[in-house]
Amino acid sequence: MGDKEQKLGGALSSQGLNKRAKYLRLGLVFFFSLLVLPLVWVQIINGPAYAKRGIEGRSAVVKLEEPRGTIYDREGKVLASSATRYDVVANPVEVANYRNYVEYRDANGKKHYRLSGVGPLEAARELAPILNLPEAEIGGLLTQTPHTQTEGEEDAKLNRKERKYSRRYSVIARNVTPEVMRKIRNLKIRGIDGVYKTERIYPRGETAANVIGFMKVSDKDNTKTFGAAGLEMLKEDTLKSIPGREVVEIGANGVPIPGGYSETTPAKKGTDIHLTLDADLTDYAQKIADETQKNSASEWVLIIVEEVKTGRILALGDSGVVTPAEATKDKPILFGSRAVKDVYEPGSTGKLITVATALEQGKITPITPVMSYGKWTAPNGQTFQDSHEHDPELLTAAGVLAESSNTGTILIGEKVTDKQRYDMMRAFGWGEKSGIDLPSENAGFLKSPEAWDGRQRYTTMFGQGVATTPLQVVDMVATIGNGGVRNKVHLIDGYTRPDGTYKKVELGQPKQVISASTAKNLVRMMEGVVTEGGTAPNAKINGYNVAAKTGTSEILSGKRGYVASFAGLVPAENPAVSILVVAYRPKNNIFGGVVAVPPFKKIATRTMATLGVPPSSQGPNLFPLKAK
Repeated sequence: MGDKEQKLGGALSSQGLNKRAKYLRLGLVFFFSLLVLPLVWVQIINGPAYAKRGIEGRSAVVKLEEPRGTIYDREGKVLASSATRYDVVANPVEVANYRNYVEYRDANGKKHYRLSGVGPLEAARELAPILNLPEAEIGGLLTQTPHTQTEGEEDAKLNRKERKYSRRYSVIARNVTPEVMRKIRNLKIRGIDGVYKTERIYPRGETAANVIGFMKVSDKDNTKTFGAAGLEMLKEDTLKSIPGREVVEIGANGVPIPGGYSETTPAKKGTDIHLTLDADLTDYAQKIADETQKNSASEWVLIIVEEVKTGRILALGDSGVVTPAEATKDKPILFGSRAVKDVYEPGSTGKLITVATALEQGKITPITPVMSYGKWTAPNGQTFQDSHEHDPELLTAAGVLAESSNTGTILIGEKVTDKQRYDMMRAFGWGEKSGIDLPSENAGFLKSPEAWDGRQRYTTMFGQGVATTPLQVVDMVATIGNGGVRNKVHLIDGYTRPDGTYKKVELGQPKQVISASTAKNLVRMMEGVVTEGGTAPNAKINGYNVAAKTGTSEILSGKRGYVASFAGLVPAENPAVSILVVAYRPKNNIFGGVVAVPPFKKIATRTMATLGVPPSSQGPNLFPLKAK
C-alpha cells in the first residue's frame, strides 16, 4: 500500500473516531439532561409551589373574626351589637397526652404535686361542670377521630386548608360566653382552646325592630350570616366585618413548630352606624301606636317625629312591631316602616299646600275673606261639599284652614294655576323618593296637571286624588315650621369607621320652598286649628302653643274606608318638632281630630320633655277666623 493510501485510511479512521466521540458526547448531554431537567422543574420552577403545598399539608388554619358594626341611637344607646362568643375546640392528639397534677401540702407545709388524672377522661371530668354537659358526652368528643365530624356535606363547605384544620380538631361546645371560656382556659388543659366568633344581639328588643331588621344564616354556609331586613340588610356592606385567617405550621403531634411557617391576615371590624332615632322616644311612640290601633280598631297606626331645624327623624312608631322570636301567624314580622312603604291620600293636611301656594303668589293674605259653602258646584258641573252641612258663611283664609272647609279651599285654589300648585307639591317633595335610609321607599303618586281629569283638578286642592307617604307629609309640615326651608330628611347621622374616625353624613344644601313670611303666616293660621273655632280644639298641650292640621281622607280604591291623621308643630312660635299621626281604616271614628289627636298630645308632651324644650312664654297670636 502506498503512502497516499495509508494517509487516506488514517484520515478516514480519524474521522470515524471523531464522529463516534461526537455522538457519545451528545448522548451523554442528552442523558444528563434527562436527569437534570426534572430536578430543575421540581426544584426551581415548581419548587415554591411544592414547598407551599407541603406546608399546607402540615398547617392549621384558624379563622379570625372582628365584630359586625354596632348600631346606636342618637344618644349612643346600643340598638344592635355583636356579642363575643367562642366555639370550644379540642385536639384529641394533645388531649390524649394530658396530665393533670394537683397541688397539695404535707404536714410540714411543703408543696407537692400528685397526679389527679390523665387523658380525655380527666379533661371531661373538669370540663363537664363548666359546660353543663355529661362527662360521657364530652369524653366521647375528646376521643373520636375529628375527621368523622366533618366528612360529607359539612366537610364539602370548607376549603382544603380548613378541612385539614377541622380534621385535627373536635368542636365540643358552641357559642359559649367569654366568662365560660375564661374558666376553661384557667384549667390549662392541653389541647383545649376556643375559636372566637360573634353573635348579633338587640338589647332594646322590639324597639325599632322593624327599622333595624335582623340577621339570617346563609343556606350555603351555616357559619355565615347576613342582614335580611331593615338597616341590617340595607347597610350590609357597611356593617359587615371582613374575616381574617391565621395559618400555623404544626408538627405530627398537633403542636405548632417553633420557628415554623406562619401567616396572619388580620380581620377587619365593621363600621358603626349612628342613627337620628331616640330609642326611648321610639319605644314610647310604638306603644302609643299599638294603643291607638286597638282603641280605634284601625288596620295600623304610625307616629313620626321629625326635628324641624335638622330634618332628623327622632321617632318612628309603627304599630304591630315584633322581634323575629316573638312573631306569630297572627302577629307577623313587620318588614321596614310604613312611613315610607305605604301611601295614602293625605286629605285635609294637603290643604296646606293650596293655601301656601296662594300666599306665596300674593293672591291671598291670612285675613282675605273667602266664602265657605256646605255644598258648591264647579263650572264643569262637579259638586263638592264640606264635612258637614252648613249655611254659606264668610270666613277669612285662616278660618277656611281652621275649619277645614273643602269648598273654601277650592275657592282659594282657584286663585292660582294648576301648575303653580303642582310645582309647590313637587317642591315639598311629593311624588319623589326622599332617599332616606329605609328599605322599600315609595315615591307616592302625583300626576302632572295635564293628566288631571275634571274632578281631580279640584280634589287635589284638598288632598285627594294624590297619594303621599307619611314621611312626605311630616316633612312638609317640618319645612313650613322651619321658615320655608326644606332640610334633607334623614335617619342616619354618621358612621364610625374601623379605624375609629367619625364621618358625618353629607346632607347637601337646604332648599327654600316658600318664603319665610309665607311660612310664618301659615304657622299662625295653623294655630287656629286647635282653637274652639277649629277642627281640633282638644289638641291643646299644657304649656305649649300648637300649630296643626287635621286630615280625613276617603279610601276609594279596593275596600272602602278612611284615613284619619293629624300633623302639627310644637311649640308653634319656634317649632322644635313636626309630628304626624296616621290611623289607617279606623272603625270607631273616622275623623283625624278625634282619632289622631290623643296620641299626638301624648307623643308631643313626651318629646318636649325628652328634648328639654322650654314652655311657650305667652299664648298664640291668632288671626281672626270670621271675616268682617
